[in-house]
Amino acid sequence: MGEAKESPSVRLYNAGAEHFRKGELAQAVECFKRATEADPKFYRAWAYLGMAYAEQGQLDPAIEAYRKCIDLAPTYHKAFNNVGELYRRKGLLDYAAMVFKMAGEIDPTQAHYFYNLGITYFEIGMYPQAEEALARAAELDPKDFEYATELAQARFTMKKFEAAAEGLEKFLAANPGHERAAETRARIAMLRRRMSQEAPPSPAAPPRPPDDENAKTRLMEPPPGAREGA
Repeated sequence: MGEAKESPSVRLYNAGAEHFRKGELAQAVECFKRATEADPKFYRAWAYLGMAYAEQGQLDPAIEAYRKCIDLAPTYHKAFNNVGELYRRKGLLDYAAMVFKMAGEIDPTQAHYFYNLGITYFEIGMYPQAEEALARAAELDPKDFEYATELAQARFTMKKFEAAAEGLEKFLAANPGHERAAETRARIAMLRRRMSQEAPPSPAAPPRPPDDENAKTRLMEPPPGAREGA
């Protein structure tokens, strides 16, 4: 039996993918548009069209193409994640967080969806939500340096220095030979210093009366000033 003949939409899709691989974005866009015209329900063609538009910097047409993809394939989590990234580029952080969250709900095994959600929450200023999302990313992939350090940053911002240090120590335990292990140890040392600086002072002892009326008082040196983190 002969090979099955490709449909026009698949043929155009494959041609578009080849143009995209070569960086020929205008040709890729044209092929993907024609593929969606030949088969309006071809959701992968819509997704690739969105990607090609995004590479050209045409964010609004890219978002629209991804929306078409999502309408056809509402569980296609990659499209949600990519729309979230486009919203972030446009500065629409609330929308970005919403669709990143949906991507993670559809496929909760993808660490980078939670990372994207976490850094978006952080940019919005929703630090507890950022910590929760970044902790999930670090749990799913304990070997990723960015996940560990962004989680530490969120906790640092909330002055949760102990938790920040413990997270970085957990990363080091999982990656003792990491190329940025020395940097991570320096971050941990900085956090430990901040913990000691933030610790409440111990109760002062009651003053002792002088031995005699002619005893001189002694001026105490002030404590060292707080140092900024390395």
